[in-house]
Amino acid sequence: MSDILVGAYLFERLKQLGVKTIFGVPGDYELMLLDLIPEAGLTWRGNPNELNAGYAADGYARVNGVGAVVTTFGPGELSNMCGIAGAYTEFVPVVHIVGYPTEAAQHGKNIMHHSLGEVGDGKFDVFHEMSKHITCATTVLHDPKTAATEIDRVLNAMLYYSQPVYIGVPTDVAFLKTPAFNLKVPLETVLPPNNPAFQSHVVEQIRGLMDAASNPIIIVDGGAVRGRVLPEVKALIEATGYPYFVTSMGKGSVPENLPTFGGVYGGIASFPDTSKAIESSDRVLWIGNYPSDFNTGEFTERVTEEVTIDFQRFFIKIGGVRHDVKMKYVLEALLANLKQNPLDYKMKAVTWEPYPLQHPPREAQLTQDYLWANLGRYFRDGDFVIAETGTSAYGIPGSSLKHAKNVQMFNQTVFGSIGFATGAAVGAFVAGKELGTIKRAILVTGEGSLQLTVQAFSDLIRHEVNATVFLLNNDGYTVERLIHGMEASYNKVPTWDYGSLFQAFGPKFKTKYHLVKTPDDLDALLADAEFNEASCAQIVELILDKHDAPQTVKTATAAVEEFNKKK
Repeated sequence: MSDILVGAYLFERLKQLGVKTIFGVPGDYELMLLDLIPEAGLTWRGNPNELNAGYAADGYARVNGVGAVVTTFGPGELSNMCGIAGAYTEFVPVVHIVGYPTEAAQHGKNIMHHSLGEVGDGKFDVFHEMSKHITCATTVLHDPKTAATEIDRVLNAMLYYSQPVYIGVPTDVAFLKTPAFNLKVPLETVLPPNNPAFQSHVVEQIRGLMDAASNPIIIVDGGAVRGRVLPEVKALIEATGYPYFVTSMGKGSVPENLPTFGGVYGGIASFPDTSKAIESSDRVLWIGNYPSDFNTGEFTERVTEEVTIDFQRFFIKIGGVRHDVKMKYVLEALLANLKQNPLDYKMKAVTWEPYPLQHPPREAQLTQDYLWANLGRYFRDGDFVIAETGTSAYGIPGSSLKHAKNVQMFNQTVFGSIGFATGAAVGAFVAGKELGTIKRAILVTGEGSLQLTVQAFSDLIRHEVNATVFLLNNDGYTVERLIHGMEASYNKVPTWDYGSLFQAFGPKFKTKYHLVKTPDDLDALLADAEFNEASCAQIVELILDKHDAPQTVKTATAAVEEFNKKK
């Protein structure tokens, strides 16, 4: 095979990266390109709109490793930009493929539909320029002779930086021939190694500080997930015996059933015993530290730079001094060092309850404290949980995972685009179904967020991932009420009949609806064997008071309001 269609080359490369499903919305500038998807052995799963498609590709990438979305030039790609921006912020590798007008139309500066329509100007690069700010690499394939090289350049950048990329494909160029020999050269899926001597120097420094510590701990953060070092992190936890903790972004990344697990850290939003244990430590190994506002209780964490070894994808900071070595290889070398020369450290089981709200008061109406404390016992090995921005993202860290070993979990902690979780659930659960790694698919969201991307329910149902949706109905935006405007009209949302949504979006499929108003309702449902089997898509509407929130949320939102008042 000497030559191959440009479009076929692109999809073959995605297939080599493990992509099986392509998300998106069909448009006339990409319709013929879409014909090449099944020819490459890939599956097209169209979405109700481009925003949901972008979120789905993000969710797919978080489970599969790489995701892909196809939109049309102009309105389609602009609608997808919010999804791509979130992936860029949270280091999720997504390929955004954009179908462009033909080369002749662009060179002729014709006023084409979906363009900005300026007479004689022919600005076909405006949207591409916008995307440069939310991707790590971009290209528009004008020349078929260099198309294969350009595709590889951009995809290699995506793999290196773990961020989205943009590939524009003119309608005619997709069906021109490009050299195929590059397909025999693997893409650069492995980071280049560190300098051996310098890496040894860094590892020796780290080991020396670990040996000198009397009260060391490990914190597992979002960068450990996105940096793909969880196997090394789990091995480090076991090799050291140190007490270990997670952040909101790190929740679900490591098992919580070891006696050394100490809880979830988020500054003042943490439980007191957890905060005390972390903030009194004399050596903190912080893996994948991501010090964003929502991840740190609005910058209220109290861990000094002097005691911190900060592990990042491309560098390590020791006491604030940066060393340009890649985290993955440093962790591997540190583990080898510990195996050869074990620590003189006796494992210390934590003496506090990581989730102290295990028995909150049983009030007449269901409360969030009761919900999150009891949801933990519902989780099973192999569950995958996606939590929405808002009280869901703040509340789910309060649910214990100590009874279920392999529960995966994520939320969009940093970008915080409400509605993300429902769209992302489509991609994540499809990927899990393809890989066979997810036993139950669980989405936790609020009714305000749901109303932004509810069309994704049609995808959740028709792809038969048997998702269970816990829907918090608290009559509006509770987190925003707690920050500002408790009774303001802008924090209300329209009233919907949530019990009818699944039938409306998937009338041909079996679905179930459950209404929960009291602690007794919740207890009965969580104990129900048929509900736990999750043999079809089901929605659980949880009726909550609009002023109710977990205590951690109240503390964190108060800090947000104070931070916003600073001058």
